[in-house]
Parts: sequence; C-alpha cells; structure tokens
Amino acid sequence: MLFKSNGKILLSSEYLVIDGAKSIALPAKLTQDLLVSKCDKNSIEWQSFDKHGNLWYEDRFLIDNNNLVSQGKENIISEKILSLLNHISKTNELKSFLGNKFITKLHFDRKWGLGSSSTFVNNLAKWANVDPYKLLFSTFNGSGYDIACCDVNHPIIYNKMGNYISVKKANFNPPFLDKLFLVYLGKKQNTQTSIENYSKIQIDKYELIQKINSITDEFLKCNDLNHFEKIIEEHEAIISKLISISPIQKSTFSDYKNGRIKSLGSWGGDFVLATSKNKDLSYFHNKGLTATFPLSEMVYIN
Repeated sequence: MLFKSNGKILLSSEYLVIDGAKSIALPAKLTQDLLVSKCDKNSIEWQSFDKHGNLWYEDRFLIDNNNLVSQGKENIISEKILSLLNHISKTNELKSFLGNKFITKLHFDRKWGLGSSSTFVNNLAKWANVDPYKLLFSTFNGSGYDIACCDVNHPIIYNKMGNYISVKKANFNPPFLDKLFLVYLGKKQNTQTSIENYSKIQIDKYELIQKINSITDEFLKCNDLNHFEKIIEEHEAIISKLISISPIQKSTFSDYKNGRIKSLGSWGGDFVLATSKNKDLSYFHNKGLTATFPLSEMVYIN
C-alpha cells in the first residue's frame, strides 16, 4: 500500500494559529510517501529515505510484554514512532502491526521545514484508518494546519478553536504572484522548540488574534503588490512584538531594497517569503542563499 501527503507553507498567523487565529496555509506540491509491505511476521521493519534516495533512518520494533520496543539505539525518531504506534494501538490490535515493513520517502529536503513530521503522521493515519489530527496531537504540539494541507491541492483557511477545526478553501491567486518567492535560509528551525517557547508567553492574545484575522483577510483580498508589502510589514510587527524577536528584514536583510520579506512558520529558520518587483533574486544568491523558488512553483495556487 502506498500513501502520499503534501508538505505545507504557512502564509499568515504563525504562532497565533495555535490560539485560534485564522491562517492561510498553502499545500506544497512536494510530498512524502509511505509504502507498507509484508515482512518478518514477528517484527515491524522501518526504513526512511531522503529525497536523494539515501537511507537516513532505520529501526526494527518488537512486542515485549505487550509493549512495542525498539531494537536500535535510543533516539528521538524511534521514540516518536513508538508513541504514534501506541496511540494507534488503542483502536487497532498491537499484534496486527507485526509483519509490516514501512518505507518512507521524502521528495523535499529534510532541512526545509516543509512538513516531514506532518506528512509522515498523515500517511500513517491513512494506513491505520485513524483520525490524523488526534494522531498528531498524541505526540506533537501544534495547531494541526499542516495536517489540513496534506490531502488538498489548493490554498486553505485554517482555524482551530479548542477542539473545533475549520478548514475552508481559500482564494489566493494575486495578480502579482510572479513577484512572490520563497527563500531558504539555510537552517532548519525546530518547530516543537518554537512552540514550547511560545507557550510560555502569558498574555491576553485576543486583540492580537483579531488584528491578525483582519490581516489574513487582507492578504486574500489584496490585488496590489505595494499594499501586499504594507500588510507584510503590519503582520511582521505584530508577531515581532508578541514573541520579542526582530522582523527578519530588520535583523538580517536590512539592505534589501527590492521588496519586503516575511517570516513563514517558526521565525529564524526554514523559508521566508520575499517580494521582488523586478524578479531579481541576486541579492539572496550573493549572500549564499541559492535555494530560491517562485512561490507558485512550490505550492498549489487556485
């Protein structure tokens, strides 16, 4: 059995999406696959390959005293897999897992932060026929917007209020789309660490959420690049004040004059969104940031 799930880009409401803000999420055209086949009936075999076909993770799991245990060296990947499988075992008999070989294959760079965890969880949920959101929340912190991106080929508006999740199709295809680019910063941000740090911020976020919701609506209605860039600045200022981190254009790219830059997802790593009025990205290339892509090349647009 072969399962596929899309990666993701969070365009608006980073951090605040966890507390109920509306967000625009863009499913990536790049996926992670999960192939499940039969193997030794007394174990679970696991292999994970990167985009180049290189094996980067391998383990074998057995049942010991009615518990799944790893046969490899203790590591965080095996711990996450065990946690997910143990959650699935609440509705699926543990012994039914034995005799399966799981092979995951990424079609994007592991360091890019496009959703290597969420696509993996969603594929596993499809194999086990369980709720992917519940499976995600059993092991990972977050809002779940990344799960919502896994099986759709269009932008979405994602909103989670308590246990209620709303996923609606979003109309995002601005006339200046060809002037929007993704730039990889050269380092992967640890999403779980970022979420843990954010959760320590103890303030009333109601007004901030209302402002971000309004900006999210503006992103979707905007037909002018100059206005879009002003919205980016407003959004960056709000999140900057919330998490006490300077906007990346001020801290790192203050001499960029060709447009505006917006952080995406966890601040400080992974991708940023850059506008470029003349579509010239030499500024970033000269800084050694050569992994640049037109936004429309990386994600699904209406």
